[in-house]
Amino acid sequence: MIEQTGRPLSGYRFLQSADVEDVRERVAQVYCRHRLDPLGSDRRVDAWQNIAKLSGLSVGAMSYGGDVRIDPGRLETFFLAMLPYAGAAQVQAGGQQALGDTSTATLLSPTDDVLMRWGADCSKLMVRIERESLEQRLALLMDRPLRQPLRFDVAMPMAAGATAWWQFVRLLVAEVEQHGTQRAATVAQMESLLLTSLLEMQPHNYADALRGDDRHAAPGHVRRVERYIETHAEQPIDSADLVAAGGVSGRAIYEGFRRFRDTSPMAYLRLVRLRRAREDLLAGGPDVTVASVATRWYFFELGRFAGQYRALYGETPSQTLRRRA
Repeated sequence: MIEQTGRPLSGYRFLQSADVEDVRERVAQVYCRHRLDPLGSDRRVDAWQNIAKLSGLSVGAMSYGGDVRIDPGRLETFFLAMLPYAGAAQVQAGGQQALGDTSTATLLSPTDDVLMRWGADCSKLMVRIERESLEQRLALLMDRPLRQPLRFDVAMPMAAGATAWWQFVRLLVAEVEQHGTQRAATVAQMESLLLTSLLEMQPHNYADALRGDDRHAAPGHVRRVERYIETHAEQPIDSADLVAAGGVSGRAIYEGFRRFRDTSPMAYLRLVRLRRAREDLLAGGPDVTVASVATRWYFFELGRFAGQYRALYGETPSQTLRRRA
């Protein structure tokens, strides 16, 4: 259990309202659009929210001050960790259910359908983690792009090790309360540690690959082909190029990727090109278009490109381009 009194981040007040529509609209500005239904005979809320936006994440606290049902659907672009320090909330996400209270935090993943019910006395510490920041950190730790979205277990039991992570969240909150973001290097290091420790502590669909460090176990020809793909992704690449780069047969390359990377060489090439396309969309100038980026990276069917891109990043290429702008 993590002791908490008062309202954390009181110097970062964002919301104080008893108007349901106002609460819904203001909370949507911080997280995402959602349906908010007050429950009980009085159907009232007395909500407050404090929030501090940092670099790759935001830390905050809030309460609805009434029994409410919240239906945000999919979060799409962010992960959301929540720890009640008073009261409780029922959470359903991705086919999993958890009761969040002082002994169990919850963690929502961007691609899961979410439904929550908060009690009137429920107050939570909340950490919004940008999907791009966390998935890039995971890809960096594994030294390869992700082949599917990152998904965590919903429940974060304090008895199973989550206490240390949330204690560090409280240290970050205390740093922000005392110094704001003036000590930028300190805040950045604390953010970085939170991302890495979450990936190492909380079960997720890449946990085995992360613990096994299988990139070092892969044979030399697999690593040579990976380096070739990373270096030449902007050029036409076919099976003959991969055979030449790996120095072994095409069958050996395919079997090596299947066994040590759980994918195929051409699927790996597609993931690298999707990542490079995203980098171009985020960094491009005013003349950049989805079509120009797609064709640069050998995606000539724009509908299929958009579908693959959204499956990996939780938003369409055009949404990324608009967000960058």
